[in-house]
Amino acid sequence: MNSEPGVPVSAARLAEQLGASLPGPDTVSAAALDLVARTRALVAAVATTAIDDAGLASAADAVARVTESLSSTTRDGAIRLVRHPDGRVESLLQAGSGRLNPQAPPLEWIERPTEPPAGAEPVPAIVRARCTFTAAHAGSPGRVHGGVLALALDEVLGHAVTASGASGLTVALTVSFLGATPIDVPVEIVARYDRHEGRKSFASGEVLVDGEVTVVAEGLYVGERRDG
Repeated sequence: MNSEPGVPVSAARLAEQLGASLPGPDTVSAAALDLVARTRALVAAVATTAIDDAGLASAADAVARVTESLSSTTRDGAIRLVRHPDGRVESLLQAGSGRLNPQAPPLEWIERPTEPPAGAEPVPAIVRARCTFTAAHAGSPGRVHGGVLALALDEVLGHAVTASGASGLTVALTVSFLGATPIDVPVEIVARYDRHEGRKSFASGEVLVDGEVTVVAEGLYVGERRDG
């Protein structure tokens, strides 16, 4: 779909190119979402299990059989996009919040405005998400790893930029850790689109635990250059 072979393209640009051919969210089956949820539970269980070696070996064999079954039929490329009725494009497999990617943090969108029509001037936008991180996301004992929090913040800040109508790819992200973010506790992640300068867009956000800010972030996003 690129105008030049080998030139990277964002999911947003790919969605533009695919246009009306993008399927709707109803193509995401309950079985697929259930598989992701159970896989996340499996990963958390692997991180915390204390069963004996015989049990581990048996579990490893079972996982190998499931992996072989799932690998028997695969899609081309690790990207899958759907378009919602309001026009919003969702990337289902990306690592930030993809609903069909069990490695992605299990973000739940609480407030996510629909972006204005293509070509319109960017508008103010605030995005809110909720997430419960597990032992699979831990760094220090009982605390979420800083890199995982940076990933989640980049995702939510990026959604704020997209919701504003500005869009863009991440080129810089500054993250400051002010306190501990615990695992197994619902936390809120809030982001806002701040401003733009030409193709550059700026966003900021924070992670809150019981209303207290534990992490803050600022991001710079640059829109793809368009010919003509």
